[in-house]
Amino acid sequence: MTQPLEVCETALKTALRLGASEAEAAVLGGTAVSVDVERGQVKTSSRVTDVGLSVRAILQGRIGFAYSNRLTLQQAAQVAKAAAKAAQASVRDEKWSSLPDPGAIPSMEGTFDPAITRVTAEEMVEMVTAMADSAAQFDRRVLPAFGEASASTHQLAIVNSCGIEAEDAGTVFALSLGAMARSGSRVSPLCSEVELSRRFEPNPNRVGLEAARLAVSSLNAGPTEPGSFPVLFDQRALQALLGFTVVSSLRGDMVHRGRSAYAGKLGELIASEHLSLSDDGTLSGGLLSGRVDMEGVPKRRTPLIVRGELESFLYDNYWGRVGGRGSTGNAARGGGPLRSPGYATLPRIEPTNMVVEAGVLSEEELIEEVKNGYYVRDVQGAHQSNPESGEFSVVAVPAFRIVDGEVRHSVPGAMVVGNAYDLVRRIRALGKESRQVGFLVAPKVVFDDVRVVAA
Repeated sequence: MTQPLEVCETALKTALRLGASEAEAAVLGGTAVSVDVERGQVKTSSRVTDVGLSVRAILQGRIGFAYSNRLTLQQAAQVAKAAAKAAQASVRDEKWSSLPDPGAIPSMEGTFDPAITRVTAEEMVEMVTAMADSAAQFDRRVLPAFGEASASTHQLAIVNSCGIEAEDAGTVFALSLGAMARSGSRVSPLCSEVELSRRFEPNPNRVGLEAARLAVSSLNAGPTEPGSFPVLFDQRALQALLGFTVVSSLRGDMVHRGRSAYAGKLGELIASEHLSLSDDGTLSGGLLSGRVDMEGVPKRRTPLIVRGELESFLYDNYWGRVGGRGSTGNAARGGGPLRSPGYATLPRIEPTNMVVEAGVLSEEELIEEVKNGYYVRDVQGAHQSNPESGEFSVVAVPAFRIVDGEVRHSVPGAMVVGNAYDLVRRIRALGKESRQVGFLVAPKVVFDDVRVVAA
């Protein structure tokens, strides 16, 4: 079997031999095994492997790109040839400097667990069934709607003409369950719980019980009182709200294109002094941790906001050189509106593990701190937020009314409206327990003067 680095080296040498002044070759992709269950029945069981080669060839600032999911040495040479031809036909990018240079690669722990690579579909069916059973047994009114278990492995091998040669691999295991509850004519919103880990430490009963608990608590519904209130946001709601606004404005490409609300504000107070935020690609066990980014640049920890003051932005190699600051190890590939595989896309800036420094309060103390307001567990519609202005209008679901420091009832149809850049200036308190949801590693957070309206 041809080794990934050998494929990369063949492509690199071919591109340089055909006249490229610089070149980069990367093999990336992975394998995902998943089981989906709907209303107690297995809906799908799949195993998908998608690994490919991407090549960038640069000819005096003219950039060519090509890719293939066939990993033979002959195909590697053909992909390199296609990239070199594309470079010859491209327009020179006046901002181009060079591909990244090698750096000291950190050692990583807690990102690869061989046990995840050995999980079978039969074991996943058992886990999803256990989640659904736990939810149903919690309360006879609970209806487990869907569940999923997945085990994924990803790999990266990358070389470039500046001397980078690196490999990395990782695993992720995920469990999720969505449940509803019904009592007479009352039906709760769909409530879900998710568990993701780089190690194989599944707890299907906990996932099922939490989804059921949320669904049952949502049955006790009451009115939404409109106005401005202190609001406690769960990590899932925070990730959605901040991901399309504040995080977007922390990207170096958005800054240099004049589309960031934080452009020209380095060293200024842009958030509450309670907020310290860093991007840490070396976080032990972090869902987005690794040895190198998708350009072979070593991942690192980058302080972004320190006690409310803006310290830095996120960069890949291209925009780091444009900004005169260098890469922060935040080059990613793949995704986008077409959900393209990593090998089929050029690098772009994305966060790794965005870590909010925790506070000192328990969940009960945070609810007491709110006293008269709301508790928002998740939101819908955050993707329609305006990243440049920060304006958002989202449905809070599930969400709960807090009166006299106690959770009283759920509030179906409540909406939260505001501006994310103003919101982060109004942090009152932070919880002491952090959790990772997507890219965000954070505690629960209380904000002051949040506008709540009834839909």
